[in-house]
Amino acid sequence: MIIKKTCTNDSFIEQLLNGWIQANQRYVDLLGKRDCCWWYNERTNVSVLAGAAWSLGWAAIEEYPSNKRMKGCLQEDTDTSKGRVDLYITNKNDDVAIEAKHAWYNLDNINESNVITNFKMDEARSDANRLVGQADRHFSATFVVFYTKTNSQETTIGDHIDDLINKAIENVKTKTISYAYLIDTDSMFKNALGCYYPSVALIMEEI
Repeated sequence: MIIKKTCTNDSFIEQLLNGWIQANQRYVDLLGKRDCCWWYNERTNVSVLAGAAWSLGWAAIEEYPSNKRMKGCLQEDTDTSKGRVDLYITNKNDDVAIEAKHAWYNLDNINESNVITNFKMDEARSDANRLVGQADRHFSATFVVFYTKTNSQETTIGDHIDDLINKAIENVKTKTISYAYLIDTDSMFKNALGCYYPSVALIMEEI
């Protein structure tokens, strides 16, 4: 069973998140359900989001050099230092710059995984706050990769993943948050260590 959901009040982000879900599904299908994008790393997941933009007829560039605010300095007039922006996406009407992080979410240890996810969201938010005039809007993006050693569909039903995401974002202003997730209970991708990787979520926050 394929379960997918997008939650946002932003038309641009809604199209992007739906395109991201489709891009992940396309990769799985093209590889004959032997592989998925999400169980790799941050850069791989960012590339899928960029690919989603291109598939919509938009444009995107990754890892481009730019000046950023110095770490810990969030005022408009603070000094900048050389850095790189994770992702820039544009269409005819809007553009966004995105700083991303990647969180491993162990479904067998929810309390620890919630701490890790919140830490990664904070890191992504901090990086996005350092962006200076890169686009009309700046976003943080946290890719949350769910894994478990239990081959059970009970751990990956949509309501359960929804609850876990809402727990992670409960202290954030909901109007700035968008998220989407994909659950593939048919494939239940298993690695050499015996862990299953059935689901991925993307949480975006406008900064």
